Amino acid sequence: MIRISSLFSLWTALPLVFLYISACAIATFVENDYGTATARALIYNTWWFNLLHIFVLLTLIGSFIASKAWKRKKYASLLFHSSIIFIILGAGITRFFGFEGLMHIREGEKSDFILSSETYLSISAKKGDKEEDIYIPADLIAGQTLNQSLTLLGKPLKIQVTEIRKISLDKRDASAQMNLKITFDGHQEEVRLLGGIGIEGKPLILKSDNEEITLVWGVRRFALPFSIALKDFQLDRYPGSMSPSSYASEVEVIDDEDKINQPFRIFMNNVLDYKGYRFFQSSYDTDEKGTILSVNNDPGKNITYLGYALLILGGIWLLIDRNGRFMRLSAFLKGQKIISLIGFALFFAFSPAKAQEDTQTIIATFKDTSEKFAQNLETLLVQDYGGRIKPINTLATDMIHKITKQDNFLGLNNTQLFVGMMMLPDEFQKLKMIKISNPKLRKILGVEGNFIAFNDVFTPEKIYILQNYVEEANLKKPALRNTFDKDVIAVDERVNLAYMIYTGEVFKVFPDVSGSNVWYPPVQAIQSAISHSKQKEAMQLNNILEDYVSGIKEGIFQKNWDRAIKATQEIREYQKQHGSDLILDDSKIKSEIFLNKVNFFKYLILPYILLGVILFVAILIFIFQNKVFPYTFVFYITLVVLTILITLSLALRWYVSGHAPWSNAYESMLYIAWASSMSAVLFFRKSALAISSALFLSGISLFVADLGFMDPQISNLVPVLKSYWLNIHVSIITASYGFLGLCFIVGIITLLMFILRNPQKPQIDNTLLSLTAINEMAMIFGLLMLTIGNFLGGIWANESWGRYWGWDPKETWALISIGVYAIIVHLRFLGFKNMPFIFASLATIGFFSILMTYFGVNYYLSGMHSYAAGDPLPIPSFVYFLAFALFALIAIAFPKRQLSFPKV
Repeated sequence: MIRISSLFSLWTALPLVFLYISACAIATFVENDYGTATARALIYNTWWFNLLHIFVLLTLIGSFIASKAWKRKKYASLLFHSSIIFIILGAGITRFFGFEGLMHIREGEKSDFILSSETYLSISAKKGDKEEDIYIPADLIAGQTLNQSLTLLGKPLKIQVTEIRKISLDKRDASAQMNLKITFDGHQEEVRLLGGIGIEGKPLILKSDNEEITLVWGVRRFALPFSIALKDFQLDRYPGSMSPSSYASEVEVIDDEDKINQPFRIFMNNVLDYKGYRFFQSSYDTDEKGTILSVNNDPGKNITYLGYALLILGGIWLLIDRNGRFMRLSAFLKGQKIISLIGFALFFAFSPAKAQEDTQTIIATFKDTSEKFAQNLETLLVQDYGGRIKPINTLATDMIHKITKQDNFLGLNNTQLFVGMMMLPDEFQKLKMIKISNPKLRKILGVEGNFIAFNDVFTPEKIYILQNYVEEANLKKPALRNTFDKDVIAVDERVNLAYMIYTGEVFKVFPDVSGSNVWYPPVQAIQSAISHSKQKEAMQLNNILEDYVSGIKEGIFQKNWDRAIKATQEIREYQKQHGSDLILDDSKIKSEIFLNKVNFFKYLILPYILLGVILFVAILIFIFQNKVFPYTFVFYITLVVLTILITLSLALRWYVSGHAPWSNAYESMLYIAWASSMSAVLFFRKSALAISSALFLSGISLFVADLGFMDPQISNLVPVLKSYWLNIHVSIITASYGFLGLCFIVGIITLLMFILRNPQKPQIDNTLLSLTAINEMAMIFGLLMLTIGNFLGGIWANESWGRYWGWDPKETWALISIGVYAIIVHLRFLGFKNMPFIFASLATIGFFSILMTYFGVNYYLSGMHSYAAGDPLPIPSFVYFLAFALFALIAIAFPKRQLSFPKV
């Protein structure tokens, strides 16, 4: 007979958590392959998934009772874990008693109903003066059936869905066909309904002698006790771009019963609350004459937010509680003899790019004489295709680096090369400066070396040689593209970027005279001025352009750049005259150019990795010599200096961009590097092993950020990202990746130390215990940050568009990672032997959930946070190698696993 107490223990809870996160993981792949409706129908909205939540809730409550945590004065743990109970309860109330839907309104019109987010089979019956409605939840997909017996107008009604057939093979199209048998009052009829999940179905009316039945399969209309009128929809775009900066709905609440006419402005992160309903700005019509508001009625909000508050307070309390695991591990570490090492000098290696021999004298002259002009031009403002205003130095740096994959190519700085390509296109098109690496591609073009000229990709008849290869590569799904396909696409992009410079398309320095905030290149600017009957401005532009072109010619042939510099100043004056609202402060311009030229992030890679590796090797040497070296402080100070440098660099990028520096993949890798470095500074200043791990992880993160597949450009934010809740959510959750990455590195080091165990070297065992304590501390802190950050994301989502949780793959995998690390942290309670080995092994394996959350979702699953749009890129070969190497390391360390962790 099963004891009740065994049902309320970690032996039950942890397998339940594992089952739960496994279901969630499977659902993300089902959604990617078959659509959101399928994932909800098969997993998220099923009875067994709801039951799993209830089991987890009951197990948590039972575990509290069985463990008697309050008697053992584990108040911090009790507070933290009880918060999860409130969060699940609040989510359950919202799920089963709340309401969520959409309201669509056109300008000048009003609406008093909401379309539900749930899908129903709606049955309405009329018989004389009698009317009755029945709504059957019907989130059904192809292959599912339904069989229900009900009563309608006092008579038996039987509904039997025999077939659901999808009309469109496009998983984004929810339209479908339902075949059903309806038996009412002994009369049976087979009917066919058109509708589906998330759409308004087409009504079907059945008539008998004195009864009329209407069937609809789709979303349901809910009447409101008031109306919302749309006075005006406003969409602001980034200057010079089609990308929306913000959008808002000027509405009026019309409540005839209470005689209220209340104007309100709804925009992203600014919500209308009225009579228990919350209206959020969700989307808009393509003609920008209508708005789509998401609406919810959430009775579980207060309980859920209480759970979030308890979670944050409990998490902080767990870290500072003297009787808590975190502080007890810290005390244990202080009692350990932790190995350290003498300081080591840093060596910086700079390898300047090799200049290829230039046969064009004119280019050599330009190189020798144009530096002063380039220095003046680099501060001139230009508008990019995303609408962002930035110095020409930034534009030149971004484009030249993409074309050549180098900075300061041929000894020309990026601005010089940019100007040279634009003003001397015929000469520079002969110059081999476009990066190429594929041997097959070189053979096709008939060239040798790592660079090709722009002219090399065209025949004498000006036919683009790569055209067919590019089209063939683009027709393939990313997962099916081979190395040649990818290289063809990359070279094609570089050729097109070069073309845009040669033609001057990117030289968008002249504000539109009509005040549209669009900036144009010279010819378009003149045409715009003429089209707006601004003859004076057109003449002014023509004179400026003449001075600019003539000045550059004088500079090249007469080595006198004064006229060109004067023309640049004339452009600045024109910008102030017609685009003053977009002009950047001089301090921002100088800061951005400084950030471009002094790339601290790139220069910090070498010292971080070099110090980390050297420190680790030295630690091993001293361990085997059974010596303790009292110079950990030297490395700690070095780490502090590096942390200060990366902190200042992030702050500078924040200042330049105007938003927090974690809005894209590149910036988030920088932030992970910073978080890894800061974790050792704050928590592990006396542990050389932890410092070594943090140094190495920070260096690797910076190295990954510097790789070509991450775009370092500063760009404008989409509207929903303009939220302080986002800054809090992303900063905390991304920092947690740094701590959990530290666990991964420490886990690898621990496994290596297991392999090196020797009965004659007992100091290795002491080091292993220290590493295990460090690893567990980092994991506790990382798990708390990941948990708090993820649920703060729920607050952001709820305050931005009215939904805590949408089962988006990114948030789902963050939840999966929480489950993975929660299992690892709680395994010690199950009494397993050899916990140091088990903990180290799982710390390395568990990090794959973070890799999936951070990289995998972005590139392999479709969703709000995804870059994949459903067509995944091939999995890099290094992932397989990493997995094989880790499991091989675990297997090699396994025979020497016998080591217990003392009771702390």
